[in-house]
Amino acid sequence: MVDTGSAVDFLSNPILWGVVLVVLLIAFLMIRYRIGKPDEALIVTGSFLGKEGIKILKNSGTFVIPIVQKAHKLSLLTHKLEIGTPEVYTEQGVPIKASATVLVKVGNSTESIKTAAEQYLGKSTGELEDEAQEVLEGHLRAILGTMTVEAIYKNRDDFAEQVQEVASTDLKKMGLEIVSFTIKDVSDSNGYLDALGRPQIAEVKKNAEVAESNALRETRIKQAENEQLAQHEEIRRQTEIAEATKDMALKQAQYKQEREVADAKAEQIAVGEQMKVQLIEQEKNIEIQEKQAELTEKELNATVRKKAEADKYVVEQNALADKAREIARAQAEAEKVKLAAQAEAERIEKLGSADAERIAKVGQAEAESREKMAIALTKLNEAGILMEFIKVLPEIAKEVNAPLSNIDKVVSFGGNDGLQSMGEAGLARTFDTIKETTGLDLVGLINDTMSTKQGNKELVQVVSESTGSHQPTTDPIE
Repeated sequence: MVDTGSAVDFLSNPILWGVVLVVLLIAFLMIRYRIGKPDEALIVTGSFLGKEGIKILKNSGTFVIPIVQKAHKLSLLTHKLEIGTPEVYTEQGVPIKASATVLVKVGNSTESIKTAAEQYLGKSTGELEDEAQEVLEGHLRAILGTMTVEAIYKNRDDFAEQVQEVASTDLKKMGLEIVSFTIKDVSDSNGYLDALGRPQIAEVKKNAEVAESNALRETRIKQAENEQLAQHEEIRRQTEIAEATKDMALKQAQYKQEREVADAKAEQIAVGEQMKVQLIEQEKNIEIQEKQAELTEKELNATVRKKAEADKYVVEQNALADKAREIARAQAEAEKVKLAAQAEAERIEKLGSADAERIAKVGQAEAESREKMAIALTKLNEAGILMEFIKVLPEIAKEVNAPLSNIDKVVSFGGNDGLQSMGEAGLARTFDTIKETTGLDLVGLINDTMSTKQGNKELVQVVSESTGSHQPTTDPIE
């Protein structure tokens, strides 16, 4: 069963009734509120709209009171009209035809919309276009009759402006306006327009032919110039290629020359470095030889010097003793001869002055001879000293060359003379040492003896035989 008490309570609820009324009011307002589109005008007619009883709205909306007001919509879109005329006689009496394309629409002003609404609100779009087309064609024919063919043909824009200006007045009374007016074609059936165009066509053709001829001439000239420029460019290019080839050949030759010079310098540097190495090796060998010579000299000074000094002392003492004996004997004999000569002279003096003088001269000569003999004996004693030294000279030479005998192999520069020079240098230093320590110049004594051509041949032979020494094997370096 339905709870009647609950239903009564629901219907008697004032809040609920208020909500229902608000919803119904909103729905009513939404239904009665009219909004116009951008391409249309909203026209409201009826009561409560002032004296005129009409309200025109664009791009806005309004509430239309039911029963007393009504809303209408008027399109503001453009309408395209194709208009044309039959043959119309111009001012010159020449029949011509004209056609045009026109765009018309309801004016944007409130007055134009009101006028168009009054005339076309209840009509269709086709009726509006037919009426506008008739008005435009009538004015087109009227304007054609007031102009010449030449003016229409040459100044179509002026012709269109005149038609548009005259037709706009009547269209404005209809609430319409011309958006665009364009003349499409003007023609005639008698060839008048063709005749007008022939001179121009001929002129145009002539100008075209002249222009074409000039163009051909200029083309040929340009072609010739281009060919000449191309030839010049080809010659220039060939010249550049030849110059580039020449430059490349010169650079290659220069590079080859520089490379050969660099190779020669490198080879020269290498040879120089090799020679430097050889010189360094030679310098080292010389240093080794010098050190060996110094070592030999030191060994000689250490081993031979004392023995040489002892032998020298013995030789000197023996030589001095022999010299003293010979000098004493020679002096005694000389004194004896002198005394005998004096005695003989005295005896002869007694015999006679002439014989005495002769005998004295003979005695004097004999005394001088004896004195020279004593001097010779003195020198012979120096030679005797030399003979005593020569006896021990082989031993001295042997001791000097003893260090060299211990060397198995010596590499010398310049042949075998180097080693022989080392031996001679050692013997010469020995003679110098004897001279410095004893004052006895053996070299000078030997030279004096060797310079004597006669009387000392045996002594010279002994000295020559005593200078031999042992030498190690050598490998000469050329």
